Amino acid sequence: MKVDLFVTGRQFVSSKTMRYMAESSAAFADLGTFLPLMLGLVVVAGMDPVGLLYGFGLFALLTAAVYRRPIPVQPMKAVAAMGIAGLISADVLVATALLMGIILIGLSQTGSIGWLKRMIPKTVLHGMRLALAVNLLMVTIDLGEPQWLGVMALLGALLLLQLTRLSSISCVLIVAVGWVVFSNQNTVTWSYTGWNWPQWIWPQWSDFQISVRDAVLPQLALTLTNALILTAVIAKDYFPDDSGRITEQRLALTSGVANFLLAPLGAMPMCHGAGGLAAHRALGSTTGLSIAVFGLFCLFLAGVFGASSYAILASIPSEVLVTLVIYAAWVLADPSAIMKAKPSCQILIFLMVPVAMAFGLVASLVFGVLAEKLRIRLLQINRN
Repeated sequence: MKVDLFVTGRQFVSSKTMRYMAESSAAFADLGTFLPLMLGLVVVAGMDPVGLLYGFGLFALLTAAVYRRPIPVQPMKAVAAMGIAGLISADVLVATALLMGIILIGLSQTGSIGWLKRMIPKTVLHGMRLALAVNLLMVTIDLGEPQWLGVMALLGALLLLQLTRLSSISCVLIVAVGWVVFSNQNTVTWSYTGWNWPQWIWPQWSDFQISVRDAVLPQLALTLTNALILTAVIAKDYFPDDSGRITEQRLALTSGVANFLLAPLGAMPMCHGAGGLAAHRALGSTTGLSIAVFGLFCLFLAGVFGASSYAILASIPSEVLVTLVIYAAWVLADPSAIMKAKPSCQILIFLMVPVAMAFGLVASLVFGVLAEKLRIRLLQINRN
């Protein structure tokens, strides 16, 4: 039961207003994943923050209009990591977005993704969720050196807020309080010179060759599992009435169209994501409004602040980002569901995590499917 922190007697905040507040608050639920990758690509790979933000903003508005649910937009993590590591350039990232767009559009018109989804047992999906949660937690390593006492205080406050009527604005409150308390208060200087627009970019042929050789296949494997299949499965759990509308084929189509059309504006490879969906839902979002607010926020930063938008986003304290990542990871892992599973299923679920850490999510998925078939076979033998 939630505690009413508003006035007793006449309630002066309508339920509709509370709903809008919750959606707007949840718009920033996935900053812990979005910001480190976005900022790293600007600093190391040399991508233009204006083009990046335009890409995310327009993709978010498209997603909100199509699904009307908190289906997130995220950077494609494998190629983002390559860019931050200096392995591929900004032009190769744009080329990868174009190629991934074409591939995803093609896959959306076939039944191959659905066939792959049907091959994955429910126990394996629990293992994938846990492995993804641990991957999310690993992101905190790259979020600077936060004051962990401050992180625990913010996390405790976030959890307590879920028990109150302020849960609808919990994320905004945590971001605001964390910014005030932990920010170094550096002043971001900028001058308004008119609305900023992205620049047109078209990679050279050599950029496409490097993309095919180094980036496309590793990213495609991760996109199929996390951005398409797992996102569709988790969306079905959250919104069962929309299971026929939020499918892996449609997720592939919207991702493909967005990447193909927005890459020439300087956008990086983008996709949907299971972790982001869990984060938005955990903070109260049930509609596409939170995604639309995030999209408008990105467009506002890019259009008004231009190149200075990088400094504004970079000023968000690591304590805030780590808090959001930890909370999202907990919700994604869903420990209560794991505890309800059979002991043999729990063993498989936990074994998938070190496999993912050592060899990647695709290897963990293959291991899980094979191990689950072996588990069922052994159970059948014991029964006989």
